[in-house]
Amino acid sequence: MTTSPAAENDPYLLPMPGPDSVVVLPQWISAGNTHPNSRYQDLIWSLAPLIDNPGTHLAKILWRNCPAPLRGQLKLAAWTMINGQLRPTYLQVRGTAARARTSPLDVQGTCHEWLRLANWLCKRSITSLAACTEADWRAYASERFDDGVSRGHAEKVYARLADLWAFDQLSARPSGIVRPPWDTEGVDDFLPAANGTGGGENTTEPLDPQVLGPLLVWAIRFVDDLSDDILTAWAERCRLTALATTNKATSTSRAALAEYLLPLARNGAPLPASSSGHRLRLAHTYIAAVTGVSRKQVEGFGRRHGLLTLAAERPGPCPMRTPITGQIDGKPWREHMDFNEASALMRHLGTAAMIICLYLTGMRPQENGAELHLMQHSAGFE
Repeated sequence: MTTSPAAENDPYLLPMPGPDSVVVLPQWISAGNTHPNSRYQDLIWSLAPLIDNPGTHLAKILWRNCPAPLRGQLKLAAWTMINGQLRPTYLQVRGTAARARTSPLDVQGTCHEWLRLANWLCKRSITSLAACTEADWRAYASERFDDGVSRGHAEKVYARLADLWAFDQLSARPSGIVRPPWDTEGVDDFLPAANGTGGGENTTEPLDPQVLGPLLVWAIRFVDDLSDDILTAWAERCRLTALATTNKATSTSRAALAEYLLPLARNGAPLPASSSGHRLRLAHTYIAAVTGVSRKQVEGFGRRHGLLTLAAERPGPCPMRTPITGQIDGKPWREHMDFNEASALMRHLGTAAMIICLYLTGMRPQENGAELHLMQHSAGFE
């Protein structure tokens, strides 16, 4: 990446990425996140390095859907959005809902809107963002919502389109696209007419208290009593997964693997197993992490000694050495935290937290608010 003198003096301006630059800069990636990082030149950009929640959809951007003449300009704006931050002065104009940075799923949605605009422009022989005039913005706005959408959805789309101008201003090589008129004149005049059906009022009958009461009690207990164990187990699972991906195959590690697995096989004991689709198999990642070997070494060792079949016949747990502090009826709620269960427990924890938040805020799925949308993603509902 190359840095211009202006970028050195302005913390909001990013350097120019090169073809081999990573899509997500290291400062935005959590220590336990092991998802592969795409390269700037790739046609598929994974946003997984920004996603730590196991229940969240791993968003990606498909640049093959972008017309070639505009791909380079949109890639630069998208890269700036992924790694940059909007200026506070601009956020003040956008209102209280505006954020300097946004979620990976919102980045994906924003890029989808940009690609839609790019295809519209190219159909009209506009092959440069700088050639998109205010009249083009107005024409696009009039055609974008021909099929009818709610005012709330339209407002979100307009904000995403305005972000193209905002992040273009922060890129190392601005395209010079004109600022959308709704970003200067206000969005109200561009929104679809209100028809009384898309409002935010609760029209769904609330749950019966006899149903909601026990559900809420157990959600609170789940968060209060069990969250420490679950979060610790998830951190340990991430640590073990990272170890398994970095361990090297050596003669010493081969001996450790034999010492761990062969006695279990000979004594008729269960073997650490995990499910793959509808089949049980040897838990390669877990075994690699606890024995200090590579995953390929586990797979090869298991095949040579017939352990793959044994694991399906005698599946065993994958216990982790994390403390159990949660209790039910005065007793520990489980003997150990299992490597294979950590992801599901995190989703359950997110669900319990969402139930509590929905109750406290009074929101219901029908409202489709931005906050609820984020909670649904965090809980693995989408």
